[in-house]
Amino acid sequence: MNIEAILQNADLRDLVTKAGGNPDRTGHSVCPLHGGDNPYGFHIYKKEGRELWNCFSGSCGGGDVITFVEVWRGWDFKMACEFLGGDKQSDPVEMKRLADERHEREKIKLAEQQARTEAARKELQVAERHLYYHNGMKQWAREMWTGRGIDEGMQDFWKLGACEDFVINDGYHTPTLTIPIIGEDMQLLNIKHRLVNPQKPKDKYRPETSGLGAFPPFLAVPEMGYNDGLIIITEGEIKAMVTWEHIDNSDIQVIGVPGRSQFKAIAEKIGGKNVVVIPDPGAEKEAYDFAKLVKGRYLPMNEKIDDYILQTKISANDLYAMFKQSRKV
Repeated sequence: MNIEAILQNADLRDLVTKAGGNPDRTGHSVCPLHGGDNPYGFHIYKKEGRELWNCFSGSCGGGDVITFVEVWRGWDFKMACEFLGGDKQSDPVEMKRLADERHEREKIKLAEQQARTEAARKELQVAERHLYYHNGMKQWAREMWTGRGIDEGMQDFWKLGACEDFVINDGYHTPTLTIPIIGEDMQLLNIKHRLVNPQKPKDKYRPETSGLGAFPPFLAVPEMGYNDGLIIITEGEIKAMVTWEHIDNSDIQVIGVPGRSQFKAIAEKIGGKNVVVIPDPGAEKEAYDFAKLVKGRYLPMNEKIDDYILQTKISANDLYAMFKQSRKV
């Protein structure tokens, strides 16, 4: 079987479209493999004359057109090659050899990528760029954060900040609000930029440092980690901040996942604990399935939790009672 011929003749963009993606002229798309909603969460690109793909959520991986078919269809190497026009009468011994070679190359590439990722994250931590954004934050940004429901004291607590001029998409300039993502060990994992003037309504976020994989979840109190007390799960960092600030209870952890497709990424850490999952409108199914997976509770709402808190001015006690009364699934 001629693997190079398969790679040269296959149309990755067409396959991504058939799988449910919608690649734009730059090759960006929602991820058709895990059902993401980020229009820039999946990328088709060329390297050394070969079409490749990458899912930035970290859940689907990346690779060439054969790898895409393997993940999309759940097939092995031989089945994927046959689907792409390879010889169905191929020698099984030779196919195993080719598959083993690819697997070994992927292991080496993964190890190299992990080393690059660790080096980039260490560089980010040493630079402490989040403190630069926080300490230099102007009044307009303070007011924007306050308008989102986060007072100045909590802006300082989370070291929220702003960037006056952030450049994306090869030349588009916009100010941003900055959210440091801190891990359980209190180390900076990345900085999330919320674009003040996004080019597209759904294209609202960018990392400070690319190549570090999907954004980790936001921990309202990082040192609490995934504790054994009450854990509230929201979709998004700002919702987590508003919820934690309003409930004003140091025994409660609020975790903001960066998108509905990332719920399952924390399942192992919170499974069987005292968890309440609060979906955004439209993400009820994903949240319900996740709550069921971790044996938690599920609290659907007609509006986003931060909007509800700010509009109703619900008391901390009533909000806590609402969480406690949410239904088990």
